[in-house]
Amino acid sequence: MSASKPQLSEKDITDFVVRENLERYTGAAWQGSFTEYLAQVAKDPYRHTRTAYQLVYDMIMHYGHEGFEDSGEEVRRYRLFDDPFNGGKSAIYGLERTIERLVKFIRSGAREGGKERIFILHGPVGTAKTSILDLMARGLEGYTATDEGAVYSFAWRFGKDFHSEGAPGLGFGQAAAGGDYAGIKNPVAVLPSQMHEHPLFLIPRAVRRDLLSQLFERAGISARRAIPHKIIEGELDFNSKQIYDFLMRRYKGDWLKVMDHVLVQRMVFSESGGTGIAKIPPEGNVETASTPVTIDENFKYIANLISSVSLVRFHGKYVRGNRGLVHYSDIFKKPVGYLQHLLSAVEEHKMDFSEVSCDIDVMIIGTTNLAEYSAIRADPLSKALRSRIRKIDVPYLLNYQDEEKIYNRGLRMARRYHKIAPHTTEMAALWAVMSRVQKSDLPHSTDVPEETRQVLSKLTPLSKTLLYAGEYPPNLSGKERQQLTREVRKRLRNEYPDEGMDGIPTRILQNLFADLCEDDDSDCITPFSVFKLLDQVVEQGPVNYDFLARQRDDSYHDFRGFTTVLRMRYDEIISSEIENSIINVDNNEIEARIREYLKHVTAYNRKEKLRNEVTGRDQEPDDKLMRRLESLMDVEDSERDFFRFKMVSRLTNALTGGTGHIKAGDSGVARIDFYEVYSDVFKVIPRSLYKEKRDRINWNNIKRDLEKHSSREALDKTVEKEGKADHAPAITLLDNLEKSYGYVYECARPIVLYFIERRLGNR
Repeated sequence: MSASKPQLSEKDITDFVVRENLERYTGAAWQGSFTEYLAQVAKDPYRHTRTAYQLVYDMIMHYGHEGFEDSGEEVRRYRLFDDPFNGGKSAIYGLERTIERLVKFIRSGAREGGKERIFILHGPVGTAKTSILDLMARGLEGYTATDEGAVYSFAWRFGKDFHSEGAPGLGFGQAAAGGDYAGIKNPVAVLPSQMHEHPLFLIPRAVRRDLLSQLFERAGISARRAIPHKIIEGELDFNSKQIYDFLMRRYKGDWLKVMDHVLVQRMVFSESGGTGIAKIPPEGNVETASTPVTIDENFKYIANLISSVSLVRFHGKYVRGNRGLVHYSDIFKKPVGYLQHLLSAVEEHKMDFSEVSCDIDVMIIGTTNLAEYSAIRADPLSKALRSRIRKIDVPYLLNYQDEEKIYNRGLRMARRYHKIAPHTTEMAALWAVMSRVQKSDLPHSTDVPEETRQVLSKLTPLSKTLLYAGEYPPNLSGKERQQLTREVRKRLRNEYPDEGMDGIPTRILQNLFADLCEDDDSDCITPFSVFKLLDQVVEQGPVNYDFLARQRDDSYHDFRGFTTVLRMRYDEIISSEIENSIINVDNNEIEARIREYLKHVTAYNRKEKLRNEVTGRDQEPDDKLMRRLESLMDVEDSERDFFRFKMVSRLTNALTGGTGHIKAGDSGVARIDFYEVYSDVFKVIPRSLYKEKRDRINWNNIKRDLEKHSSREALDKTVEKEGKADHAPAITLLDNLEKSYGYVYECARPIVLYFIERRLGNR
């Protein structure tokens, strides 16, 4: 009998929560005197003089990045957009180029290499524009909670006897024993900086530059990291300036005594808490305003303590977002005149709050769709605003593998209740990207070699889609594939800056899958289900779907024809999977054949002989053996030498590079994953074996078993009752489809029946 697990007590649970959060909270909740804060500045002046742009850029870099090749071009992927906060549930797929451009602009602003701009994420609906900004907001929340990302502001504090009835003004009498805030005994009033102002603004501008320059020099910070202009020239907001001037007069210019009233506080950004992050909806929001403190009880108490100082209450999203990020959702749904305040925000770094103006330090990002941006461009009043904009296009995805990830993420929960056949989301993703790609004009470019132009002219929507995903189109020979060099693929990918800005929206496909999942009568969602719904979409025409208005250009934008093309591709896929499964091919046998081929090809390439293991004599490589495999790969005579060279090169590259090609062997010793390296060969060899055995396969028995049994449980009961003899082919086929390709019975059943009826003509 196994020992029962000890039960967690209430104290165990509470202790765990306290232990896990105490250290994090303690650091994030730091507060101290101004002199204590200056000591921190002296240790790391760069971190304490960052602008909003620098903070956002450092935040993105904090989460890390990695490089990879996409269509012949080195691209960087920033891990922030993998959603490290929620297990990847909101990860951004396939927009690395877009995000890299955004990060480049942010870096430029961080380095003050040019004038700051309003960033606009521009694209059709459903392209993850808002998701990008949401992850940036989450990133700032997480980053500012770390020591590396610490941000500081301050508050004014006043002691118990600061103002007594009948004796206005400062009057610190004998303080009772109690709390001490760095010199202020028994504080009774604390007024945080509403604008989350930088504590360094409390240092007079006349000495601020020299002081910070000395601190940078002593810290040995590179001259490239110049002190930001905003930090050098920044001013206190209206309230803080009033209080500062009042105290300076009261203390006759003794700045240190004024600083005794300052409590420096660490601030952790929070969108919901209104700190450092603000999101402005398209309608119904007041962005900036100020009101007298007389209508606010919290401020009224402070104002009574300092009766000669006029204070105001700031309102709006810029109060919340200062020092961080301000996100305008659907920015151009607002009238142009309403957005004119953005001019001073980016040019002068100021914002008007009614009659009061304040310095601000924010990074402003908006989102907009195609129609709204087109409308704003036509407005003559928008010219000045548009000159301050950095437009960043956010297209639909052009890599079908990334598109498929989005569908699979949305179906993750649905898979608990619905069976989904392999390749279902793959076919939908291929159709989606085919609707977005444009016919290349490179076949007509005189600076492109003739042979290359001929190959490019063969690119269909499907072959171009496959190429964008790093796959060679099947309609090209090995020799033709040689023409698609890294430079050619790069040029092809960058030919049309607006490629991907039109086509079927991802949301439509997501909605189609949602509709399919709502059909409780369906045992399995298959590619056939998707093809049917896509045909229905096309039938509805451009009245319902704008992308269908695109004019057909050969096979491009032939939306009705896409389904036909993909049905043919899907037929080939399931034929291969069913054929491989019915003959019960052994991958070890295939690997042995490939190894034998490579042995002879290696000797052939090196112009060496092989020792015959039977006779012990040296002999020439077996040309018949090599040609047997090459014929399966449709290698032409003129391409044999190149093919043989590439086959050996693939093995060499796997040994020296890609970790995905290496796996642990049975003995624990690392070895080459031949299936990964030679996946195309693993597909053709079984097909040849199938051709040898297909006439001996009783498809009618398999058809009978599948038609008769609606579930695997029912089939297994029949086998148990009648024996395996007549049912062995069906059992072998179903088991291998599950083991090798991930089919469940409910999905394998209709697909195998389709294969038998349509491909073999057996009824």
